[in-house]
Amino acid sequence: MMLWGHKRYPGPKSVQRRLIFLLVAVFIPLSLVLFFVYRFTEQTLVSKMNEVNQFRMEQTSSRVQDLFQRIFMATNLFINDRQFLGSLDVKDPYDIEKNKIYLEAIERLQYAFFLNEKYAVILRDNNGNIYQSDTSRLGLRKEQLQERVLTIMDWEEADIFYSFKWSMIDCPQINGDSASFIVFTRWLFNPGTATKKGMISIVIPISYIQNILKNDGGHYVIENENHESLFSTQIDGDQTVEKISKSTSTHSMKQLNPTNWYLYQLESTDFLNNQLKLFSFVVFMTIVVILIIYFGIMAVVLQTTRKIFNQIRSLSKQLTSNSPNLTISIQSDYQIVELSEILRQLVHNLTTSRKNFELASTEKRKLEMQMLQQQMNPHFLLNTLSTIRFIADSTSQQRISSLILSLSFLLRQQLYRENSHWTMKEEKEYLLRYIEIQNARFGDEYKVNIHFQEETMEKVVLRMLIQPLLENCFEHAFAGKPTGWIQIFAQFKEGGMEITVQDNGDGFINRETQKSRKSIGLANVKDRLLLHYGGSAYIDIQSSPSIGTCIRVFIPDETS
Repeated sequence: MMLWGHKRYPGPKSVQRRLIFLLVAVFIPLSLVLFFVYRFTEQTLVSKMNEVNQFRMEQTSSRVQDLFQRIFMATNLFINDRQFLGSLDVKDPYDIEKNKIYLEAIERLQYAFFLNEKYAVILRDNNGNIYQSDTSRLGLRKEQLQERVLTIMDWEEADIFYSFKWSMIDCPQINGDSASFIVFTRWLFNPGTATKKGMISIVIPISYIQNILKNDGGHYVIENENHESLFSTQIDGDQTVEKISKSTSTHSMKQLNPTNWYLYQLESTDFLNNQLKLFSFVVFMTIVVILIIYFGIMAVVLQTTRKIFNQIRSLSKQLTSNSPNLTISIQSDYQIVELSEILRQLVHNLTTSRKNFELASTEKRKLEMQMLQQQMNPHFLLNTLSTIRFIADSTSQQRISSLILSLSFLLRQQLYRENSHWTMKEEKEYLLRYIEIQNARFGDEYKVNIHFQEETMEKVVLRMLIQPLLENCFEHAFAGKPTGWIQIFAQFKEGGMEITVQDNGDGFINRETQKSRKSIGLANVKDRLLLHYGGSAYIDIQSSPSIGTCIRVFIPDETS
C-alpha cells in the first residue's frame, strides 16, 4: 500500500492533493456520516418505541392486576362476615334465613368492588349444600355453569396456606355461543379456629380483561405458571401470536398478582421496519453513487499519473545501474526533476558514508584488540587472589581466605557481568560479600541486617543499586562512634517496590558538612534511576544529628 503523506512519500504534489481531497475531504467522511445518521435514526426510533411500549405495559398490567385484586378482596367479605360463616353450618339447604344471608352477601360485592353486576357466585358448605347466584346476567344456564365450576373446586394440596386457585373455563351461553370466564375459587376458614367452613367461586367474564387490553391497542398474551396460553388478544389480518412473537423487538412480561399468571406484551416492529426500508435504500444508493464517482475519478487520476510513474521507473533503473549522471525527460513533472537532483545527492552521500563506515570498522577492530589486552590485567589479578587464598587455606587463615573469596566474587560481578540488571536475590548475595569485607575493615561492632520480603527476591533491579548507599553508611555515618547498626529493607508498595537503608550514625550535622561529604555513589544512584526510570523513581533522604540517616528509594513497576 502506497503512503501518500508528504513526509513518507515525496511524490508529485498534484497527485497527492487530488487523492487526499477525494479520500479524506469528500468520499469517506460523507459515506460515514450517512451510515451513522441511518444507524442513529434507527436506534432512536426503536428506543423511543420501546419506551412507549414499556409505559403502556406498566399501565395495562396495573389495571389487570387491579381487577384481580378486587376479585380477591371480594372474598374477604365472606371470611370476615361471622353471620355468613355461621349460616354455612346450617344443614337445611332450603332454610329461608340462610338463603337470605347468602343473597345479601353476594349482592354486596357489586357495591364494594364495582363488579357491575356481571358476575356469578357458587357456594358449597361442608354439608355438601350448593348455593348459586343468578347467572342470567352472564347469559349462562345454572346447570352448565355449576357443572363446569364443580370440576375445579377441589384440589388435593389445598390448605390454609394454599387456599385459593385461579382458573379459566369455556362455557356455552343461552344464545348458543361459547364464552370464556375467569373463575376464582377460595376455601372459607373460620378466623378463630382456622377450620374449613366451605368453598366459594366467583365467576366473571373474560370481557373485563378484553376491554382493558383492547383500550391499550397492543398485542398481549396471558399464560399460567406452566407457560400455557390462557388468553390472547384478537389479531387482525393474517398475523398470529407466534408470528408477532418472532418479529418483535419488545417482549415484556409482568406477573399478575395475586394470581400465578403472567402477562406478555408482543409488540411487532414490522411497521417501523417498513418505514426504515425506504430510508436505508436511499442511504445505500447514495453510498453506491459515491463509490462509482470515486472510482471514476480515481481512474482519471491514475491515467494522469501513469506517465509520472513511468518516469520514476526510468530513474530507478538508472540508479540501480550505478549511473553517475541521471537524465530526465524535459516533459517530466518539475517535481520529478527535483527528485532526480535529490537522488543524485543521495548517491553522493551514500558513497561518502561507505568510506566512513570502512574507517569506523578499522577503528573498532583496534579498540576491540585494546580491550582484550586490558582484560588480561583483571584476569591476572583474579588469578593472583586465587593463589593467595590457596596459601591462606594452607596456613589455616580462614578469615583471610573468606575475605579473598568475597573480594574475588565482587570483582567477577563487576568485570564479567555485562547485563545492567539482576534480581534482588543476586543483589542480596552481592551485599553479603561486601559486608564481610567492610566488617573486616571497620570491625564487627557495626551490625548490618538485611530484611527483604520473600516476594521481592525475584524482582529485577539495576545491578549494584544498594551497595553505594551501604558504602556511605560505613564511610560517613559512624565517624568517631565505636558501634552502630544499619538496616536494609525491601518491600512492595502500591505501584512498585521501596528500598530503605537506615543507620543510627551522626547524620548530616550541618550544610557545610553535607557538602564536604558529598557522595559520588549517591549521585551515581540518582543518575542511574533517572536514566532508566525517568521521573517515576525517586530518592528520599531524611537525616537528623545524632539520630541517623534514612534513605528511601522507590522503584516503579515496569508495567505500571
